[in-house]
Amino acid sequence: MRYLLVAAALCAATDAAKAPGAGAQYAVLRPALDEIASLRAHVDGGACVDDLGAKADAICAAAETHLLATGGDAKAVRDVERRLDALLRAVYAKQLRTARAAAVQTFRRSKAFEYDALVAAKEAFTGLAEASSRAEWTYDAAAAELEATFLAVSRASSLARDATIAAAQQRASVFAVLRKLVLELSAATAKRLGADQDCDAGLAARVPRTNVNLSGALARGKSSLQVSCVPDDSAALLGAAGFNKPRVGAGDLAVSYKTDI
Repeated sequence: MRYLLVAAALCAATDAAKAPGAGAQYAVLRPALDEIASLRAHVDGGACVDDLGAKADAICAAAETHLLATGGDAKAVRDVERRLDALLRAVYAKQLRTARAAAVQTFRRSKAFEYDALVAAKEAFTGLAEASSRAEWTYDAAAAELEATFLAVSRASSLARDATIAAAQQRASVFAVLRKLVLELSAATAKRLGADQDCDAGLAARVPRTNVNLSGALARGKSSLQVSCVPDDSAALLGAAGFNKPRVGAGDLAVSYKTDI
């Protein structure tokens, strides 16, 4: 629809210039229309025209000067100015939309803090809009739309960030519960097995002038008492304080009793 309006304006300008008695006006509009068409093609390609406002002023001023030089009156000058300004405003509006879209993308992709990114994107848009404007043109509506878009993007980012933080907190809570359960299980296991004791100890001795050997031990938090009685034919295995030979098996013992305390 926008292109149809621009084309219609161009056709109207051309037709008006070609009307009877408008030869001078047509000669003035033709170069200006060519320059405007070049600007429009540049903007339609997705790029922005540097200093569009100054170039628009130059196009209008050159046309008005040429028209006056060829005998045009004040009414003809105003008519040319009005027609050219309408065409240039269409290019200006398209350039503002391109600049606004670029500012939004810059804001979204920025790695800086949200406020700094917002200020930088807004300043970039404002600078380009100022350079693109003529004295009587305003970009207030485009700036308001940009502010609304920034607000929507910021809210969406905030919601996504809050959801991410909530999910991370939930995972941290689950991990904390699991860690607590593991610690409690480890403590219960250590208490059951006595693995939390600092050290183990053992003691063995033979009752003097008897074949009875007593041994006690403290291992993994549990104490044990073992009573052994050696028959007379194995008395050689006994020493002053108990067995003095290694590898004494159960078959060499007449009686062996062990209990945990």
